[in-house]
Amino acid sequence: MERQIIRIDENKCNGCGLCAKGCPEGALQMIDGKARLVSEITCDGLGACIGDCPVGAIEVEVREAAPYDERATVDNILPLGTNTLKAHLKHLYDHSQTTYLNQAVAYLKELQVAVPDYKEKTMHEGCPGSAPRTILRDPITPQAQEGLVSQLTQWPVQMHLISPANPVFHKADLLVAADCVAFTMADFNQRCLAGKKLAIACPKLDQGQEIYLDKLVGLIDEAQVNTITVMIMEVPCCGGLLRLVQNAAAKASRKVPVKAIVVGIDGEIRQESWV
Repeated sequence: MERQIIRIDENKCNGCGLCAKGCPEGALQMIDGKARLVSEITCDGLGACIGDCPVGAIEVEVREAAPYDERATVDNILPLGTNTLKAHLKHLYDHSQTTYLNQAVAYLKELQVAVPDYKEKTMHEGCPGSAPRTILRDPITPQAQEGLVSQLTQWPVQMHLISPANPVFHKADLLVAADCVAFTMADFNQRCLAGKKLAIACPKLDQGQEIYLDKLVGLIDEAQVNTITVMIMEVPCCGGLLRLVQNAAAKASRKVPVKAIVVGIDGEIRQESWV
């Protein structure tokens, strides 16, 4: 499968070993004085090791690679002790990898291994722009009376930043929209967004779309969204977003209705149907 995975530039690697120490999954090892990716199935492609590399020898790329395997990763980590296991779970938690995190916790319970406390943060840290927020609107303002108020009720909205664990998505009607849709339609907020939670993505330019697949499965199975509406542009490359949602719906254990809406570049709806 094609997915996000790290690549090491051996010419730049100085053999310091910081990346291997910063990879609790055990995907990296120091061999012959160089960092090596020794296990594709335990590299989650999130790039935590990049920040530990002082010479910029590691980057994330999208290529054909063996699928990431959470159970194999846990098997790889357990001999390294509780602190390494905790670091791995915290790594998944901090990156909102809910599906993998749930797989890890379930597997540990299956093995009858105690799950260490990995939720060290009591409030969102890191980039303020990705902090989950609920947006409340005043219904009596003049703008609201004229129907000119944004219908967005949650933040963030970009697919890489949202988390299926965010309570705002629980039992919600989800709108998955291609990036260009809202700029094309004059009445997108009032006509399409009202009453829905939003996730946006570009099926042509965004990298790491296997992460999108996992998040969509999490939204269906864990957040238990009621419906999914997919809005795409009429250009051919935009159809990838609908296929991504359909793949997630097929992979999920729950069944959820999916509606497809195709928008023309003039902002008019070309087609609307349940798929």
